[in-house]
Amino acid sequence: MATQAADVRNSRVVVLVSDGEKRRIAANARAADMSVSDFMRTAAERYSEPTPTEAALMKDLLAQLEQANAATEASLARLTETATRADMFDEPGYRAKVRAELEARTDIDWDRVASFLGLTVGRAAA
Repeated sequence: MATQAADVRNSRVVVLVSDGEKRRIAANARAADMSVSDFMRTAAERYSEPTPTEAALMKDLLAQLEQANAATEASLARLTETATRADMFDEPGYRAKVRAELEARTDIDWDRVASFLGLTVGRAAA
């Protein structure tokens, strides 16, 4: 538990919070092994406005986060576009087209290719 200050505490500060906030504050106080009052006092005492250097660092960090977010969004858009194209790809049609183009070539000895690959089936009759 936090040590009590020498001053007598006889003044109140009323802070209205939601039920959820109250539960989170109480849970945080328990985790810190403090009463809710000590936790709130300590939190209030530790709060300070950022220095100009801290503010500049936070501004720089925010700019970097925004750039990273924009890059992530662009990557996701490219990924979605690629996935869409992949889903639309007609593999059987593409294979048939390439097969027809290859079979139409007269500079390839298909019987020799089949023999090299160990295939017993010759070239299909056109």
